[in-house]
Amino acid sequence: MNPAVQEQFESAALAAAEIIENQIDEKLQKLDEMDDDELDRMREARLRQMKKAQEKKEEYVRNGHGVYSEISDQREFFDAAKKSSRMIVHFYRPTTWRCEVVDKHLETLCRTHYETKFVKINAEKSPFLVERLQIWCMPSIVLVKDGKTDHTIQGFDELGGDGFPTEVLEANLVARGILESHD
Repeated sequence: MNPAVQEQFESAALAAAEIIENQIDEKLQKLDEMDDDELDRMREARLRQMKKAQEKKEEYVRNGHGVYSEISDQREFFDAAKKSSRMIVHFYRPTTWRCEVVDKHLETLCRTHYETKFVKINAEKSPFLVERLQIWCMPSIVLVKDGKTDHTIQGFDELGGDGFPTEVLEANLVARGILESHD
């Protein structure tokens, strides 16, 4: 690398590090200046926030979230779509090995994303839904928001092809707003 460019790069990196260090120092200073009452209020607010999140998670579990389940027909599909504001539906064929790959990924994701309901449906046993949702490729992952189809991931092209990691699918679903980011 050119020595002048190297020096500019090092200077910019040092300046960025100093800015971040100053921001952290300011936050630590504010924490040091807090009295016990302020800390107690912060703890109470955080505790309320955690309780509310736990109650929401329990509500999701009562509605069948947190598990990857199979639905058998269109009636179950529409009932599930009405009960959940976000739902991921895997249309599969038992003889398609790529569908097993999707099952593995969705099984993993459902355990950490309680905000979304995860279901699968055998495409061969649901011709009405397959036709209505224009499912032509296996596997197909239909993203349902507020009872309406938002997007369909057909095959693996959108995910980078065969062998994609769960994190790629998760990032795609977060970007589409069907999952919440846990960062």
